[in-house]
Amino acid sequence: MTTVNLQPGETKTVPFTFTPTVAKTYAVSVDGITGSFTASPVPVVDIRVTNLNISPASCYVGDIVTMTVTVKNFGTAAGSRDIVINVT
Repeated sequence: MTTVNLQPGETKTVPFTFTPTVAKTYAVSVDGITGSFTASPVPVVDIRVTNLNISPASCYVGDIVTMTVTVKNFGTAAGSRDIVINVT
């Protein structure tokens, strides 16, 4: 609730704030007038590494071996991720 004091003929804009905690459509009612707004889920980055390919699977000492992976962002926001390879 907010109390507003006005002189005759005076107009003021009255701000209200609300922080949504759930993704949904919210109904708003102020003194008989209504409206709504929709809160969407926060975009997230979900980068996953799959499909390790090693070629050739067998080699001689000194040969070059190539390793590849597929990287895909399954999320709803752009982002980055460090991809680390370990060969032991």
